[in-house]
Amino acid sequence: MKRKILLMFCFTAFCLCGSPAFADMFDFDASLLLTYNEVTGALNGSLYDFGDATLNRLDVPTETAVVGLGILTSGDFSLSMDVDNIDDTAQTATGTGEFTFTDIDGDTITGDMSGNWAMIGGYTTFTGDLTNVQWTSDDGFFNGDSGSDDAAVALDLLTSPPWGGQVVELTIDHQGWSLSPLQTWPHAKPGTIYAVVPTPAAVLLGILGLSAVGIKLRKYA
Repeated sequence: MKRKILLMFCFTAFCLCGSPAFADMFDFDASLLLTYNEVTGALNGSLYDFGDATLNRLDVPTETAVVGLGILTSGDFSLSMDVDNIDDTAQTATGTGEFTFTDIDGDTITGDMSGNWAMIGGYTTFTGDLTNVQWTSDDGFFNGDSGSDDAAVALDLLTSPPWGGQVVELTIDHQGWSLSPLQTWPHAKPGTIYAVVPTPAAVLLGILGLSAVGIKLRKYA
């Protein structure tokens, strides 16, 4: 009996070690043009000309959709964020906001974000959490610029929204937040965002439990 329990434990531990790759349902990244208003603390961003945003489905079957390949693209990625608690000495701040990822025919991925800003490697960098991530679609696909389902991400993912996730990286080519009084950044700044949405832990544990039960049933079949 002890041996059976040990085998099941080892199998579960093995699955947990490999679970992060399985857990990631999709990720996205975008090249942004960002503006910041020191008076209001508002940071806003959207795709710049010839910038692009990419959605990658990591759950099988893997698929990719890209929007923003040119000035006349119908897709977009935008975010807005309130920057607060600025510490000029430590060069840190907090941020809360939201994003909208739009494809060529108006389908969207939206969500909220919150986290912290810090100076890392000469860049102002944000890391934080995503919450309330949702899909809206009238055709079941998030399309790229071509509008073809052959270059689209199907929305039949492992779990249903809303989801949570992580902003793995949001960087701005700008050092610090303080400017002259009553000024905004004199020019829009380039920035990049990368985020990932994983499968909820409860779903993973359920899958692992079913796998372990399946082994035991086959043992006694």
